[in-house]
Amino acid sequence: MTTQAKPTKAAKAAPPKPKRNAVAKPVEARADEVAAEVETPTSAKKDAPRSRARRPLGLPPEPVPEGFPGRVEFIKSAAEIKDAPSSVLPEIALCGRSNVGKSSLINRICNRRQLARVSTTPGRTRLINFFDVQGRVMLVDLPGFGFATGSKAEVEAWGETIQGYLTHRRQLCLSLLLTDARRLPEREEEELLMWFRETGLPCLAILTKVDKVGNSELENRRRKTAALLGLQPSDVILFSSLDGRGKDEVWSTILSAAKVFQSEHPGAFAELDAGVSDDEPGPR
Repeated sequence: MTTQAKPTKAAKAAPPKPKRNAVAKPVEARADEVAAEVETPTSAKKDAPRSRARRPLGLPPEPVPEGFPGRVEFIKSAAEIKDAPSSVLPEIALCGRSNVGKSSLINRICNRRQLARVSTTPGRTRLINFFDVQGRVMLVDLPGFGFATGSKAEVEAWGETIQGYLTHRRQLCLSLLLTDARRLPEREEEELLMWFRETGLPCLAILTKVDKVGNSELENRRRKTAALLGLQPSDVILFSSLDGRGKDEVWSTILSAAKVFQSEHPGAFAELDAGVSDDEPGPR
């Protein structure tokens, strides 16, 4: 398999730590203000030339093979970055608050019912879970944040696990931030997106549970979410694990990001192909 390496970067600050038992804040008014600031005036819309719809993250479209993904294998769970598998595959990280639907998304896009465990109690999942998709990409399910349970020391260690992965994992090529379509992003999600932008790591937002929101409200919710997170509306994908809406768009974006990652950095992780341990984090 063609392998790739991320260019060496200067040391960067760690992502914001998930907070313990965060309390939801009203954000509708702030979302309206931010959205109004970036809204194109009506006159400008009339005068602007028509163009093709922008792809998520500006990535070229990547066709999704019929029947994809087919073989998907759970590889392992890791409590720390040093326990992560020594893999040469591009990795796609799923981030988000507890109970936002990360496991349900994985099960739906992989056409499985029990591939990823769905917990009814927010804040229970504490490990990083790795799933190999046809030897093409690795899906990485990160612990959720916002409803952490356990002692203060446990919650802090949990946050450090997420920080360690996002900061040091060289195989990471794209992060998917999942947010519940029934509410707007809060400070934790905004800060995480800001960190992704500052470090140059691509991140796409996915609105989950869109089947629970009326069609007339969905585009408005997409626009407000994008405004709060500093994204283009095309960088927010609408997804439902119930009816499969958005599944092909998610896969097309994942496969495109992995393809670009591999083409830009050929020859990456040769030491892993040779069987050398990747326990120590290396430069991005």
